[in-house]
Amino acid sequence: MRVNSIRLAVVAVAAMTAAGFAQAGAVDVDYSKLGPKQQAHFVKQSQRHLVNSPEYNYDIKPAQIKKASVTSKVNASRKYAQAVVTLAAADNLSGVNEINVMLMSEGGQTASAYWTNPLPAKRVDAEIAVDMEGVTANGNWRIYSVNVSDANGFSTYYDEAALAAMGGRTTFTVFGAVGDTSAPTAQSGGVNLTPVVSKSTPPGGMLPGAAPRVGVQLNLADVGTAGIRSASLTYCLNGDYWSDCFYVQGGISVRGKTNVALTLGGRINEWQSTGTYLPTELNVSDHSGNSYSLWNYYGDDLSFLMDAPEIVVNP
Repeated sequence: MRVNSIRLAVVAVAAMTAAGFAQAGAVDVDYSKLGPKQQAHFVKQSQRHLVNSPEYNYDIKPAQIKKASVTSKVNASRKYAQAVVTLAAADNLSGVNEINVMLMSEGGQTASAYWTNPLPAKRVDAEIAVDMEGVTANGNWRIYSVNVSDANGFSTYYDEAALAAMGGRTTFTVFGAVGDTSAPTAQSGGVNLTPVVSKSTPPGGMLPGAAPRVGVQLNLADVGTAGIRSASLTYCLNGDYWSDCFYVQGGISVRGKTNVALTLGGRINEWQSTGTYLPTELNVSDHSGNSYSLWNYYGDDLSFLMDAPEIVVNP
């Protein structure tokens, strides 16, 4: 009787363990084909597996900055002049992945840099170089903001007061800046490269379902010496800024390009409405941080950019 009782108990425990494994997605086992010793061995191994299996821990705590400092002086007249920001960052699980740094002068001129970690780590000591060759403002600058993100995309934003409270040097002096102070402009004579697109027709050589491309070419000029850096153009349905919109953008990494025909490109989203889209907002910047903007919301006329600025989106 005792042997039978033990066997029944083993079978009962094995059945409960099997149920737990079935809920966890494990393979079912036919216990009727196992002897008492095999059943006991399987139960022992199964219980050990259940006890030793850790619960999955998803990182929802954002990365943090522990320390911030910047070089004391920058000679902006030197080629490839840089302000080096040193940061100590930490994240509890998934690791520090991205850091964005913005510097600002007393007059509001900005310079920024983006840093990404090739292998996210829980602790990072990063040196981030911010390009200062094209700035025009001499005098006092400071670290204006830092945003740090972990590998899961959770981030923490630090303003200048929070960074200064960490005790590091967050201000520095710029001298020798004699750069471009003139804003770039947009000229007439641009070209609409995709006046009509179809949401159901993929770009040539791509599989069905690929988003259609849209693009324009704009004539841009910079009367200073820094040269055009980037431009973006927003298109909205029927020219209504509060309606469906998409945008095209483009940039130039080489300095000194003062007259360019810059191609701006983008894609139509799957949820985009069909109809006629008109340019509603233009933004152009140069390598010294000067910018030029036009908004139809404020009454600016963007029709001069191209002879046929409309982009028609068909089904």
